[in-house]
Amino acid sequence: MKNNFLIIFILLFFSEVFALENLDIKSKKISIDKKKEITIFQDEVIIKDEMNNIIKSDYVLYDNKFKKLDIKGNVIVLTAEGYSIKSKNIILDNQKNIIFSKNTSTITDVQKNEIFLENFEYQIKEKKIKSIGNIEVSDGQGNTYKFSQIYIDEKSKELFGTDAKAYLNDKSFKTNENNKPRIFSNAISIKEDQSNFIKSVFTTCNYRKNDKCPAWELRAKNIKHDNIKKTIYYDNVVIKVYDIPILFLPKLAHPDPTVKRRSGFLIPSISDTKNLGASINIPYFWAINKDKDLTFKNRLFVSEHPLVLGEYRQAFLNSDLILDFGYTGGYKKETASKKSGDKSHFFSKFKKKYFLSENKEANLEVNIQSVSNKKYLKLYRIDSTLIDNYQTNSLKNFINYDYFDSKKDQFFNLHSSVFTDISDDYNDKYEYILPELNFNKNLYSNNFGYGNFNTNMKMSNYDTNKSEKFFINDLDWTFDKKFGNIPYDGKFITKLKNVNYEVKNIDELKQELTHEFFGAIGYLASIDLVKGSPKNYGHLLTPKLLFKYAPNHMKKDTNDLDLHNKNIFSLDRLGSTSSLEGGTSLTYGIDYKKSFKNDQELNFSIGQIINEKKTDKRKPDTSSLDKRFSDVVGDLNFEKNNLKLSYKYSLDQNFKEMNYSEVETKYSLGNMSFNIDYLKEEKITDPKEYVKSSIEIKQGKNGLFTFDNKRNIVTNASEYYNLSYEYINDCLRAGLVYRREFYNDSELEAENSLLFKITLSPFGDLNSPKFYQ
Repeated sequence: MKNNFLIIFILLFFSEVFALENLDIKSKKISIDKKKEITIFQDEVIIKDEMNNIIKSDYVLYDNKFKKLDIKGNVIVLTAEGYSIKSKNIILDNQKNIIFSKNTSTITDVQKNEIFLENFEYQIKEKKIKSIGNIEVSDGQGNTYKFSQIYIDEKSKELFGTDAKAYLNDKSFKTNENNKPRIFSNAISIKEDQSNFIKSVFTTCNYRKNDKCPAWELRAKNIKHDNIKKTIYYDNVVIKVYDIPILFLPKLAHPDPTVKRRSGFLIPSISDTKNLGASINIPYFWAINKDKDLTFKNRLFVSEHPLVLGEYRQAFLNSDLILDFGYTGGYKKETASKKSGDKSHFFSKFKKKYFLSENKEANLEVNIQSVSNKKYLKLYRIDSTLIDNYQTNSLKNFINYDYFDSKKDQFFNLHSSVFTDISDDYNDKYEYILPELNFNKNLYSNNFGYGNFNTNMKMSNYDTNKSEKFFINDLDWTFDKKFGNIPYDGKFITKLKNVNYEVKNIDELKQELTHEFFGAIGYLASIDLVKGSPKNYGHLLTPKLLFKYAPNHMKKDTNDLDLHNKNIFSLDRLGSTSSLEGGTSLTYGIDYKKSFKNDQELNFSIGQIINEKKTDKRKPDTSSLDKRFSDVVGDLNFEKNNLKLSYKYSLDQNFKEMNYSEVETKYSLGNMSFNIDYLKEEKITDPKEYVKSSIEIKQGKNGLFTFDNKRNIVTNASEYYNLSYEYINDCLRAGLVYRREFYNDSELEAENSLLFKITLSPFGDLNSPKFYQ
């Protein structure tokens, strides 16, 4: 009998496969104890059930009485649905058809998400996994989810968890490196096509001390993320700022962070102006295609006709098109100052880049700007990327073509334009340039210096009956030349100008076809006088001299001209296309620079022109070039510690009057900074004098108080002033803005506006109604 038992044991020992009810078990060693009714499998044990689930281990004890497999050591469970479970010491209950473990385990699903558990139970027939305890899920995008209990349905690929905390570390959720986007929910259901968050709180804000509430949070009864539509839906939304409810929405939806552009309504806004009354703006974005879109920004007024606004954008190969348009029926009730009638605008811009070859390229731009009423832009405060701002009085319509050859170092430009002054009601408001051609080429010589040749042809019509036709050639040349052994920098500079023109009804020019030649030559010398090191604590003094001669047959120039430090050492101080300053003159001046530590420095420049003639009435009197001694012009810049000072001036030759003064001052003191700009310009057609000031006060790391205004001293009136307070952190920007604007117009009344604005990252702006008085 003993021999027979030994033979059976030996056969089982060398067997690879052992059949046990509905399980197939493979191992290198199999031991059977009939008394204890157990079977032991050892070394590379592989268990496969009828559901095609596979369990791998090195030690398995089967209890025949209770129909359980006690699987010891490191265990891997591979489910038929593609899930992987790594654990220790698990139990397979063949009667209850469950696999469970009370040890820490890791599940990897079919999307390679990892789920870390304190325990688990796998229901074999139902193909469900559940766990209770501290549970953490990590996906491939760096997001982390924590639960108190979790259920996974392998058939539907659904994960359900309670007391959920989702930490969204994906960069697409962040607009600031300090953002900590997260969702806390009573329960979460995650499927392949959608996710649901029940009774949830969402925020992107960083954590605050002492576990205080975030700067803003969004609370919703339900949040659904549709992965197919790539849209997030909210039910019964309450938005809180520092735990104070500020907005309730029964429904809310927006594209998820993976969507770059999507059709849909944008955030609406409410406004109330003194001139037009209350209105609501309801913008809608239409993503027509991946290369084109249309944005409607319709404004509905309570007591006036609606304003329809739209912007169309389309991208082509190497080109872009933008169309901006608007229309309104105007005032419903006509008064003495408010005229009825339709009002509209149309702006467009088309730009195209041509890559002709490796060294050649060209650019084409077509710009159209048109309004039906001169007060329309200011009245409706039209905000468009195609104009400077709604305060503008000038519209530009043009076609511009540029061509550049980098190898030959030459440039060509073709330009035609129509300028409209919308502050004028008469035909004089138009200026036509049809066309203007410009050719430019840089010239070099190894022995004779370097220069530039420019040709310009321009035909224009303005003030109804004034016309010009100009054909101008300019040649500038520079030749470095020093005399003697003195260590200075010297160079000859020359300018030749050929002007050909034909004009009508322009008094300053001949009323016949005219050909004129101008020329000037000069010698510019400078020497650097250095004391100490030029980089540290150095003094650099540079005296400069310019001797200039030009045949004195220039035309009379009545244009306003500013003489300043940048053009005083130039041969073309007039900056005129049709003339060149004549006469003999000597220009002298100095540049000074002193360096301090930490890149702080003091520098100033000063210069004056001495003309051969006592007076020359052909030169503009506003520039002081018509006198023997010109104004003394210069500038001063000083920067040290928290102070920046810039001063530009033009001092009368008698040192009695300032003809031009411009001061810019910036000073910082702790959390405060002050800017003051002052400008005074006299002896010109339209004298100017104004002062602009601004103050910024920082409160801690987040608060910012600002005030700025501009006052016209000539008219003794303020043009505007703004007062605002902003609070800024990683996820929120809240501000209160007060602005007063002044209009010199019977139809447009001066307005005081008050606006409360909140920007929630990453959603955008929430504005209070804009109140005007």
